[in-house]
Amino acid sequence: MTGPERDEFDRMIEQEIAGTVPSQGVVEEVNPWHEPIDRITWGLALTGITLNFLYLQYLLPALGVVLQYLGFRALRRNGAAFRLAWVLSIVRLTWVGAFLVLSVTPWLPIGDLDMALGLTGMILQIVQLLALRAGLRQACRAAGVEPQSDPLKNAAIWQVLIIVLAISPLANSWLAAIPMVIAFVCIVRALFRLGEAMGEAGYCFVAAPVRLNAGTVRWGYLGGCLLLMLALSVYVNHPRLDAAPMEEHGETEMRQQLSDLGLPDEVLADLADADVRALDGAFHVACCAEMLSFGPDSQSITLYDQTNAPERAPLEPEVPPDKDTMIASTYYIELPEYRMAVLERFEWVQGSAYWGDAFSVFEDSDYGYKLIGGRLMFDKQGQTYAAPIPDLSDSTVTTSNMFGTYTSDQISGVISYPLGADNPRGYVLYVMQLDEIRTFGGTGVNYYHPVHPVRLPYRSPQERSHDWRDRYRVQHYTNFNTQLERSAAAA
Repeated sequence: MTGPERDEFDRMIEQEIAGTVPSQGVVEEVNPWHEPIDRITWGLALTGITLNFLYLQYLLPALGVVLQYLGFRALRRNGAAFRLAWVLSIVRLTWVGAFLVLSVTPWLPIGDLDMALGLTGMILQIVQLLALRAGLRQACRAAGVEPQSDPLKNAAIWQVLIIVLAISPLANSWLAAIPMVIAFVCIVRALFRLGEAMGEAGYCFVAAPVRLNAGTVRWGYLGGCLLLMLALSVYVNHPRLDAAPMEEHGETEMRQQLSDLGLPDEVLADLADADVRALDGAFHVACCAEMLSFGPDSQSITLYDQTNAPERAPLEPEVPPDKDTMIASTYYIELPEYRMAVLERFEWVQGSAYWGDAFSVFEDSDYGYKLIGGRLMFDKQGQTYAAPIPDLSDSTVTTSNMFGTYTSDQISGVISYPLGADNPRGYVLYVMQLDEIRTFGGTGVNYYHPVHPVRLPYRSPQERSHDWRDRYRVQHYTNFNTQLERSAAAA
């Protein structure tokens, strides 16, 4: 083909395609800036949104930072500013991942340190936006293109205003929040248009090589965070017991006296000698027991109540199928000098406590009480083991219910048995001080029983046992009376 013939052929090709409109996919392929800037914009939108339901407050920021990383990864070969933004995206990717993982543990920073870290994260995002702005403006200058707008500067200013509002009296005001949300939406829309406008500078784009595609990075990051969260949840919510084989019992004579008063032999077999000695001088024992079933439709059935209905025969209901069920028993052991020992015992008849169960004991004696002790027992391979109750304490706590918030002294502890333990059970023992006027009253146990190890956000088992709104919490409440009350009732 001669030169004139070749020129004629080129003109024919130009005429054939002159009226052809390229598809959107072709346009986006020709504009290499479009995809990375869109990813960065989506990342900014997701990290700037706070939705506190369905765990979106955790999922959206995680997805947002991984999208920003993918966007900056593609741009990193186009100048120093883009490389800086890419490095900061790695920092933020690590930051948000660490926050997610620590959210299921008690190790997440709180208070002033939490505020300082949050402020630092916002400053990093502002620097990242300014680095992106500088890189894009440099690319436009190299291509001889004049930017039509400057949404990245507006985004940085918006971030600064958010910091100012956060430390101002208007932090919780809707009057300030509404215009900030509107401004945020306008900025995000402008950033999406920025990707299209950068098409004129496309020829100077240098695509960075990648080893992992976007889907692998995105799902690998989110899946890795999820696996770490699950592993740490199991670790922190399955307390290890300092268990040892049950010791040989002493105090035989005192145990026999308590048995004669009606304290069951299986209960006495679990009591430590020091706890038995605290019951010296006992002259009356009464028991109140309930069967508690856990689940969405948790229920309780009173088995016997020797205070309010001593003549009623004990019930023997069937254990509900497929439900974790325990028997919570309260033994009132009356002692000389107007003292009442309270033995709160729990015994699992179906299921067990593996993921940080907790209890909190309360009483209304008005004259105070003294914690004696408590421990957990279980059987394994024909051997009975005993262990101190983890985190057993007697302290002042703040609780909330439908009637308000109040403080009180409560005994609390955590319950968790080894996997495969048989006949799991335990008790806590304390002594109330009464007088000749206070002859009747009540005590109770709030029991928290989770069905899985994940707490997002993390709250200690004791906190959950104090929260009446928690759906994994039940209450066992019983009454006691003294010899003076019984004598007055019989007269």
